[in-house]
Amino acid sequence: VALFTSYMPTIHSSLLYCILCVCPKNSKQSDQEFIHRHSFHPQPRSTSTTPLSLEQRKVFVTYEADCDKHVKEVINFVALLRHNGFYTHKDYLIIIIISPKYYEIVTRASLYMENDETLNTVYIHKQLQNEFIQNGCKNFRFVPVLFPGAKKCHVPSWLQNTHIFSWPRDRDDILRRLMRVEKYNPPPIGQLPTIVSIPI
Repeated sequence: VALFTSYMPTIHSSLLYCILCVCPKNSKQSDQEFIHRHSFHPQPRSTSTTPLSLEQRKVFVTYEADCDKHVKEVINFVALLRHNGFYTHKDYLIIIIISPKYYEIVTRASLYMENDETLNTVYIHKQLQNEFIQNGCKNFRFVPVLFPGAKKCHVPSWLQNTHIFSWPRDRDDILRRLMRVEKYNPPPIGQLPTIVSIPI
């Protein structure tokens, strides 16, 4: 099975939308099923164990298909999100899957401008970077995730100062980030100390 996405760039309140298509490798594609291997949005299960609202469970996943093995890892990653009640159809948080090919494309965009398969990857990356700059270089909703084969040097420079996760090592931490749950609960605040004045 090959993974395809038909993408229509619609920007509204900094939102991006994509639709998932799964087709056999040998099937003939229509123009609307043109290959874009940068993002996809499978539907979640109807049940959820998270206390988040529907709006907070919306996640956008953007990636580049380095190889078949990498795509399978992406599918496994998104399956985990769906299993935990996250909607990857419209974005609330944006997961940026970091790979060597993704880094090469977004940092050397001028070399890929004539390649339709990577135009949307470059376009989305620019939108994310612009939002980051407009927010005063503060990261509110981007979640960079290093996939197998990628190193921190493959993270775009504007994301280097934010927290970077690794898949599958940081599986639980990624879910905590998406669920807005702290890894360690702060201890309860104790009683105020009693101040006793002793004359000298």
